[in-house]
Amino acid sequence: MRSDPAPGGRGADPVTRLAVVTTHPIQYQCPIWRNLAARPNVLVKVFFASDFSVRGYIDPGFSQQVRWTVPLLDGYEHEFLGSGPVGPRTTGPMIGATSLANRLRSFAPTACLLNAYSPLLYWHALAACRLEGIPVMLRAETTDVDQDRTLLRRLRRDAALKVFYAGVSRFLAIGHNSRAHYERLGVRGERIGFAPYCVDSDLFESQYARRQRGFIRSQLAIPPNALLVLFSGKLIPKKDPLTLLDAVAGVPDVHGRPVHLVFLGDGDLRGQLEQAAAATAAGRVHFLGFQQQEKLGDVYTDADMLVLPSLYTETWGLVVNEAMQFGLPCIVSDRVGCGADLIRPGDTGYVFPHGEGAALRSALRALSDQVLVRRDAIHALCRERVAGYSVQTAADGILDNALHL
Repeated sequence: MRSDPAPGGRGADPVTRLAVVTTHPIQYQCPIWRNLAARPNVLVKVFFASDFSVRGYIDPGFSQQVRWTVPLLDGYEHEFLGSGPVGPRTTGPMIGATSLANRLRSFAPTACLLNAYSPLLYWHALAACRLEGIPVMLRAETTDVDQDRTLLRRLRRDAALKVFYAGVSRFLAIGHNSRAHYERLGVRGERIGFAPYCVDSDLFESQYARRQRGFIRSQLAIPPNALLVLFSGKLIPKKDPLTLLDAVAGVPDVHGRPVHLVFLGDGDLRGQLEQAAAATAAGRVHFLGFQQQEKLGDVYTDADMLVLPSLYTETWGLVVNEAMQFGLPCIVSDRVGCGADLIRPGDTGYVFPHGEGAALRSALRALSDQVLVRRDAIHALCRERVAGYSVQTAADGILDNALHL
């Protein structure tokens, strides 16, 4: 790997110059760039395809205007390549390989990190790196188990990815399914590192340190002795909140303690969910709407468990990381990618077959029993399990692999 000498003359440690190419500032990624930039002998520059997430935008999943209040651009060097929307077709014409090569050349990186293989931006970035002789690392939400694919789709996908992967020097698995995907496509184990998927773990740890139970329950008139089930995410079909609502409706109480459900988030299904809740679980279902990250700690503190019942394309499920950092066990469907890494049956939660309401009801009862008997132990196990999936460990993995190119 090429590296520039640091100031100070002979014997000074080399400087790692890391370029990062990604679509836009993302609240889960930016803390990693900040962490890397704060390290000695590391220079980081992030090339964003667009600034739309900083300016504010209409999120079709949440069905509302979204403007993040957490700082996204502080603490690291960055450059915007455009300002338009980001999608499979719009990023290709907007930013070409030649333009990217010129911008990368001016920074002269020793390595470049790509964060996905779609949209076309990443293919152009890969071509630009090859033109400039820059080694490429890939850290992406890679998985083979997030959805059903026809044989033709599998063959076409595999063929395209093998072409893309041929230009990658180092692969950074975010978890079990990610590594299995690379290995299935013939990537040798010694070329696969580990940079786990993570949330802004420092932000949530600061919220955990000052947590006070009872605020959300008081706000929503939820009894102190109730078992509070939390859903966090967009209220859209692929997240399958209706199956969760049906399951909670079928479990009105556990050992005499009422079961309440809180929907944290918004989306197209909210109206339908509100009507169904009024008909089947009146008084036990609550809607908080979209909340900024700095307000999530109050919700996680008052919950007893989180459920993510997604039907497809839930490549990881970062809300599980957030919940487990607050000691919450989680029930996830078998389509949620983090299940293989974070869920240990009976200790940190359960995995159930997606779309199967009866199985979800059984998991709710089983986890409720566990929480009532082993709350403190489960709390500790969840925090211990997710501790390895932090900003620090992700940044460590990226830098370690960059140094070994």
